Amino acid sequence: MAKAKVMLVSPYSYTAKEINEPTQFPPVGLAYVAAYLESKGVECSILDANLYKLGHEEMFSKVEAYNPDIVGISVNIVFIKEVIRLSKDIKKRLNKTVILGGPSSLGNLDYLLGNSLADCMVRGEGEHVFWNVVSNNAKNLEDIKGISFMKDGIVVSNPKEELIKDVDAIPFPAYHLLPDLKLYRSRSRKHPVATIVTSRGCPYSCVFCLSANTGWRPRSPENVLKEMEMLVEKYGVKQIDILDDNFTLEFKRAEKILDMIIEKKWKIAISFPNGVRADRLTENLVHKMKLAGVYRVGIGIESGRQSIVDGIKKSLKLEHVRECIKWFRKESIIVCGFFMFGLPGEDMASMEETIQFANEVDPHYANFGVTVPLPGTQLYKTLKDGGHLIEDTQEGITTGYYSIKGGHYSMGDLKPEDVLTIQKKAYKKFYFRPKKMLELALTIRSLRELKWTIGMSMPLLKGIFTPNGKKNASGH
Repeated sequence: MAKAKVMLVSPYSYTAKEINEPTQFPPVGLAYVAAYLESKGVECSILDANLYKLGHEEMFSKVEAYNPDIVGISVNIVFIKEVIRLSKDIKKRLNKTVILGGPSSLGNLDYLLGNSLADCMVRGEGEHVFWNVVSNNAKNLEDIKGISFMKDGIVVSNPKEELIKDVDAIPFPAYHLLPDLKLYRSRSRKHPVATIVTSRGCPYSCVFCLSANTGWRPRSPENVLKEMEMLVEKYGVKQIDILDDNFTLEFKRAEKILDMIIEKKWKIAISFPNGVRADRLTENLVHKMKLAGVYRVGIGIESGRQSIVDGIKKSLKLEHVRECIKWFRKESIIVCGFFMFGLPGEDMASMEETIQFANEVDPHYANFGVTVPLPGTQLYKTLKDGGHLIEDTQEGITTGYYSIKGGHYSMGDLKPEDVLTIQKKAYKKFYFRPKKMLELALTIRSLRELKWTIGMSMPLLKGIFTPNGKKNASGH
């Protein structure tokens, strides 16, 4: 085949409101795909439209100017509408091959393929499958595992491609194709920041999560350190945010990675913004995290009532949450608790218990989100089959994950307005305490942390103090 030319696009959700604007990570998933394609001799480019906040015509013009043979577009539930519009224009105006993929593609096959005119969609891990499509010039789609496509008005889904077992064999992300890392933003103590994934998949069965039951495949400590060394020495990275679903699943492996970081004496800052499991920690492991430079972690808690946690198949006992937060506080590591309102089986009493539990265990920060039924999850299927959805999230959401919004479904006696009321109450009761306000101020050690905190706080405060039923500053 002739040498292919591929552009990978991370779109900007220019119609979305109340999204997490202060945090902008590089599209590492696309960088992984690009690196694998380059290893096969494919010319690649990455367009991070999200970073530059490009509108539709700006995104289209960038694609047109590069003139690729194939365009890959990353799909996220927040910018599904933008993906569909961009894909349609590329097909109609440029007649290019379009391949969709990404974290929100798995459960949206009918809607996305039926509306976007895309040639096919990659399901699951993209490196091998994307290459198989490219190497076949997007022909003979029936023979390529791991994709779905339209044929005679019907979505055809080929058998799954096997998960990549030897994740050490995957080339490091193509950082050279990304914008300067200094341009990205997050709650960072040092700058520039890079994100890495040291393992793939998750063995747990949380009903709300797209990673559920995907099989955990760790990279070797040596492979992880080699990428970190490249980031620190070649790209001048001062902070590394580890985005694993399960970094600490194997204690010995996690400890070895931390020990190797300590030996390097880089003095970098490390954060776990996606969180670590409270029941996969030991006091010694937390201590090593501190010695390695970890200053901030998240903990997925979800609910303060054990029966609700059990019902969502999280396989977590709340006593582990109490214990690990004490360990992190002992080591002066900032800990953020992630909670969800409106989970299956919830009522006003259980959500009140969540507020009480959050104040009791007292992480430094708490994020009280509204449950979003992501297409492709067991939660979405249950709600869809039961006729409980108020809005079908298969068509995307326009308010982002950080919105102060009532909910996407109604089940039993719990109504969306109840969830909105309790969410606002939770933020007020947790944060509007003089002791908590002082503590949060003392956690800020850099100008970037201050800017991030202000950027996150202002939309949240507007939402909290907007009466139910009234539009807030974002028009919702």
